[in-house]
Amino acid sequence: MKKMLFIALLFICSGLIAQDKVFAIQMVDSLTSENFAGRGYVRDGHVKAANFIARKFNEFGLKRFDTDFKQKFKISINTFGGACDLIIDKKLMFAGVDFLVDPSCPSITGKFDLVWLNPKIVGDAKKMIKFTSTDFSNSFLIVDKTGITDTTQLDFLDNMIHNPFQAKGIIIVQNKKFTWSMCQQQRPYPIFYIKKDRITYKNKKIEVTIDAQLKKEEITQNVLGYIKGTEYPDSFLVLSAHYDHLGMMGPDALFEGANDNASGTALILDLARHYSLPENAPKHSILFIAFGAEEVGLIGSNYYVEKPYFPLKQIKLQINTDIMGTGDEGIMMVNGKTHPKIYEAFKKINSDKGYLTKIGARGRSYNSDHAPFDYKGVQSVFIYTKGGSTAYHDIYDTAENLTLSKYNEVFQLIKDFITEYK
Repeated sequence: MKKMLFIALLFICSGLIAQDKVFAIQMVDSLTSENFAGRGYVRDGHVKAANFIARKFNEFGLKRFDTDFKQKFKISINTFGGACDLIIDKKLMFAGVDFLVDPSCPSITGKFDLVWLNPKIVGDAKKMIKFTSTDFSNSFLIVDKTGITDTTQLDFLDNMIHNPFQAKGIIIVQNKKFTWSMCQQQRPYPIFYIKKDRITYKNKKIEVTIDAQLKKEEITQNVLGYIKGTEYPDSFLVLSAHYDHLGMMGPDALFEGANDNASGTALILDLARHYSLPENAPKHSILFIAFGAEEVGLIGSNYYVEKPYFPLKQIKLQINTDIMGTGDEGIMMVNGKTHPKIYEAFKKINSDKGYLTKIGARGRSYNSDHAPFDYKGVQSVFIYTKGGSTAYHDIYDTAENLTLSKYNEVFQLIKDFITEYK
């Protein structure tokens, strides 16, 4: 049992924590377990997570459109489920800690030379001619932009990611925080990102073994369930969150995605549990959607709006939650400026109840699963918490590191809004 759950149980005994947060902790702890493999496309992590959510929907008695709560669709995705080894001059690098594999990386195995690209040769015709005449076919070209301020040099170095010299591969040196992502295709050459303190000009050789698999027709899914409204059964509120994350980079680097977005998934599960109780039956019907393939490019939510289970015009409002694990500095509402009445209603409740320090507002942004609904004319907002955790798309976004510090307050805020919504 993880440390986070243990701490939660201690708080229960001391009476300092409400049941809602306990449930959320349990859900985050489950969704970030090694069994779900980062809820990505290695070891069927996304399928296991979807099955878990579907079981919860069934346990709460939610109604379904399909027999198993799932809306299936296909994606193309590059995965790293096998070896992910990198050795520089006999020094072992650790995936996720010392280096990242670019999400478009193909499989590659072998030993290669390291060639450093000195940005000072930019503008020096003789040096450039000599450098570009080099055979890089068995070499990794190392590009270090750290500390460079000259715009001409930076433009030149930025272009190296396109591999104009036909090197065996590219290494980008970084001194900033690592963040990973996903890709639906493979480049013809590998790219690695290595932390600056793990590589020097003295290094001459690299040994790599990367096992990448491009899955061209991976079947994944959204998970949907609904509760029928007591007064407006044909009018829907949509509460959504994406359950997928980045999965794994090799056998050891696990991207748990506790804040992004086990936290949001836990919240909608908790709200589904709440509204499934007869005494909490909502006035409007509520559709709960756990979207798949958000990290691949909002594919699950785009798929739903193209193939909805009922006309989109029946949706009065979508509230999308993503990164809901903190809240020390309040929440931000994307589309809050687009839909000021929704934003002001949230602000008034918060002001009256004193839940959070601040509710900020942004305009439109194509940064989560509200966007496809918004583009179809559905009134949609996206809420995320601020403050606390800085882990994002890295191996440190873990259940153990997540505070859920304002979880109860956010839960109550959304619940109060739904109660007052007309």
